[in-house]
Amino acid sequence: MKYDVTIVGGGPAGSTAAKFLSEKGFKTLLIDKCKFPRDKACGGGIPIRVLDRFNYLKNTDLINSYSYGGIAFSPSLKYKLELIESKPFVAMIIRRKFDHGLLKLAEDSGTNVYEGKKVVDIKISEDTAKVFLDNGSIIDTEFVIGADGVWSTIAKKTGLHDNNRGLAVCVLKEYKLDEATVDKYFGNNRCGHLYTRFKNIVGYGWIFPKKEHLNIGIGSIIKSSDDSNIKVNLIDLFNNFIDTLKKQKMVPIDLETDGVKGGALPIYPLDKTYSNRVILIGDAAGVINPLTGEGIYYAMSSGEIGANVISKALESENTSEAFISKYQTYWKKDFGKDLDLLISSFKVKQKQSTEKYFKMASKDKKLTELLIRSITGQISIKDNKWKIAKRIILGSIKPYLIRD
Repeated sequence: MKYDVTIVGGGPAGSTAAKFLSEKGFKTLLIDKCKFPRDKACGGGIPIRVLDRFNYLKNTDLINSYSYGGIAFSPSLKYKLELIESKPFVAMIIRRKFDHGLLKLAEDSGTNVYEGKKVVDIKISEDTAKVFLDNGSIIDTEFVIGADGVWSTIAKKTGLHDNNRGLAVCVLKEYKLDEATVDKYFGNNRCGHLYTRFKNIVGYGWIFPKKEHLNIGIGSIIKSSDDSNIKVNLIDLFNNFIDTLKKQKMVPIDLETDGVKGGALPIYPLDKTYSNRVILIGDAAGVINPLTGEGIYYAMSSGEIGANVISKALESENTSEAFISKYQTYWKKDFGKDLDLLISSFKVKQKQSTEKYFKMASKDKKLTELLIRSITGQISIKDNKWKIAKRIILGSIKPYLIRD
C-alpha cells in the first residue's frame, strides 16, 4: 500500500498530526521505534491552553490532576514569585499514559500504526518518498513528517539537522506516593515549584505535584550558540537538589534518588523545518519554550499546522517544496513570535542577574503575575511584552525616585 503521509515518531506531535490527517480521510501511517505505553523523560506539566486548543482532550481520562498555581525561587532562595488561582493553572499528566492515549486517538481515527519499528533512511524523488525500516521494509508515501525528537533521523537524512543547535539535558524521577502524602506537602492547590539557577546552573530544578505522584527533576543547558559546552554533573546536582528539598521540608525525608531518568531537548527552532515532501514537527523542529522546556503545546500545535498544510497539498495535488514552505510560515505566525521573545529573554537571563529580577518582581504583584503567566504559556508574551517592559523599567528606576 502506498500512503499519503508517513509520520515518524508517535509522541504528541506525531500522534496529533496523524489524528488530523486520518480524520480528513488521508491514508496515514505512523511509525515509532518503541512499543507503547513507553516512558518519556518529562515533568508532565502542560499549559491549560493545550486543553483549550485541543478540547477533545477534555473528554478523555488523560489529565491526571490540576495545579492551581506556581511558585518560583531565586537562585539564593531569598526571593520568590508566587501566583495562586481559583481555577486550574496547569494540567498535570503522566507521560506514559498521555502519549499512549494520543496514539490510540490517532489509531481510532484510522491511522495505521507500526510500533517497535525503526526508520533508518528516507529517499526523496520527484514522484514519491520512500521510508526504509530496520527490518528491510520499504514504505512508499507522498509525504513524510519527522516527529522523531531532538535526534531526528528525518532531519539528519534531509540535511535539516543542525549539529550546532542548542541543547539542554535533564534528569528526573517520578515518585509514586499516595494522595494523602501529596496533600500533606502541597495541599489542594498542588502548586508547581521552580528553583531557578540551582547551584548556578543555566537551568532550574522543579517539583510538580500530581494526584499521587511527585515529579522532581533538574535540567540545564549543556550546549548553546552563545557559549562553549557547559559541563555539569546532573546526577550529583539531582542528589543535592533532593537534599535541599528535604532540608526545606518540601518532600518526605525517605525519598530515594536511585532510578532517575534522563533526556535531551532542543532550545531553539531549526532555521528550516521543511524540505521537498518533508516537514519537521515538535522537538524534531526544535519548537519548545527555552525558559521552561515545555514542548507539548508546540508539539501538538505544529502537528496540527503541519497536517493542515499537507492536507491542502494533497487536495490540490501540489507537492512542491514551495507549497510545503507554507508550514513554516504558518507556525511562525501562530507561535513563532512568542518563541522569539522567549529565546531573547533566555539569552538576557544568562547575561544579567536573575536575582535582581526576582527581587524586583517580588515587590510587584502585577509583574509577578505577568512573568509567571507568560513564561508558563498562560498568556502570549508577544501580546504582553510592553506591559512587562513597562513594569521592569518602573521597577528599575523606582529606587532612584525615593528620597529621604
